[in-house]
Amino acid sequence: MPEQPEDSAQRKNLGGGLGKVVEAGMSGQAVSAGGVLAAIGGWRGVVESLLPATVYLVMFVITADARLSAVAPLVLAAGALVWRLSRKEPLTAALSGVIGVVICAAAVMFSGEGSSYFVPGFFINGAWILAHTISLLIGWPLVGLLFGMFRGSMTEWRGVPALKRAAVVVTLVWIVVFAARLAVQLPLFFADEVGALGVARLVMGVPLFALAVLFTWLLLERVSAMVGPPATEDGADDEVASRGAGEASSSSSDE
Repeated sequence: MPEQPEDSAQRKNLGGGLGKVVEAGMSGQAVSAGGVLAAIGGWRGVVESLLPATVYLVMFVITADARLSAVAPLVLAAGALVWRLSRKEPLTAALSGVIGVVICAAAVMFSGEGSSYFVPGFFINGAWILAHTISLLIGWPLVGLLFGMFRGSMTEWRGVPALKRAAVVVTLVWIVVFAARLAVQLPLFFADEVGALGVARLVMGVPLFALAVLFTWLLLERVSAMVGPPATEDGADDEVASRGAGEASSSSSDE
């Protein structure tokens, strides 16, 4: 039975921005600026991601008062919540951009230290590093699970060398992204360089994420040309795996 549009939309939502990239790359869609922008949340998502930390940083530079500075992004987040609810957006969508701000502000209120605003981000990046690393060690890279979700089989991709190799490479790239954030930002945190830490957080947030999205899409677009369509019948997994192995071997000198 042909795939329904709502099924594809649900899978994209499950994978978030990365899900959109995997869907586009595996379907052979050419990379576009609009597609990358959509994957990182569109202009609205970019603004909502950057604005709270930017407001906090500006307020801290002006006032040097951590707790007072933390109030500003809270007010901003509350205004955004009211605006979203007035537009009758789902409660989960309305709260998604608020919870992170509340946690960061709470860390500042509890400690009174300006750099504490950025501590929750350290734990989030560390958790993603751990999850991706464990997935590689057990042979089920997380990105590969997205492959399976979009191709209709959670195991078929493991029998296609080009897909399995791509899953490993992309997962490693995301580990590097999260690790780079910690490698740069943790020393600034321990040195209590709040201004430099805030700038690093902004630069290594959406822009670095966008670069990783772009690399992922470019790689998957190339891989999609090497492998066949998803297996839809019994025994098709073996056929796809065999074709993928032959084509991957013939092009291995290019990778």
